[in-house]
Amino acid sequence: MNEQQSLNREDFKVLIKERIKNFWGYGNLESDIWFVGMEEGFNEKTEDLYKRIKATEGKQIADVYEDLKIDAGSVKMFEEGAGSNKTYRPLIFIQLYLQNKMVPTLDQIKAFQINYFGRKNSDNAVLELMPLPSKSVAKEDWLYKETSIEGLESRKSYLEMYKPLRVQALKELIQEHKPKLVLFYSKTYMEDWKNIADSEYIEQIPILLQTAKNHDTLLAVVPHPVSQGRSNNDWETVAIKLDELLN
Repeated sequence: MNEQQSLNREDFKVLIKERIKNFWGYGNLESDIWFVGMEEGFNEKTEDLYKRIKATEGKQIADVYEDLKIDAGSVKMFEEGAGSNKTYRPLIFIQLYLQNKMVPTLDQIKAFQINYFGRKNSDNAVLELMPLPSKSVAKEDWLYKETSIEGLESRKSYLEMYKPLRVQALKELIQEHKPKLVLFYSKTYMEDWKNIADSEYIEQIPILLQTAKNHDTLLAVVPHPVSQGRSNNDWETVAIKLDELLN
């Protein structure tokens, strides 16, 4: 079966439509801390994309390891011996600092990534504003054109049609579950993070941290963890300020 045939399967189309409406990511929505990114990465074959989306069928949120075992490529970073993921490392750094009031070691970060990050019974949720995994934001890497689903003709049309709906739905999800902290780790979607907030964002640390309040939830925006020039000292500064604002 070639790539186009795989994408045109009717059962795959149903899964994609359902995921756009309902799926948010991994972990525990009843947790105190939510991390929200732009979208899930994907660097595998189309057949593996089907497996990943099938594994979360009917779920609003899943366990990043237990529910994705069907796709071996996606769970490597959550198995014993895995290295520290560059995107997740600063997020875990912040969570461990908030929990323990001290700078975590690399070994502690790795252990948390393997055993607790994005897991069903953990105190975190790892969510994505946009629900469809993608290799990159480049036009040529858009995987869903051949599905013939309305709005998926291009990344541009996908964002225009579905991003406003997802922004409103995420705002409602936050209001429903009331986490203590929602950490948006991207400035690219700053306008969307503003639309989720009920108050203006305040710059707490130049370039590194802006915050707003949604009733009992602190909303925070930081640069993407792999953006150039960020150090452990930067993330420690962010964690200290967040701890101060949460207490």
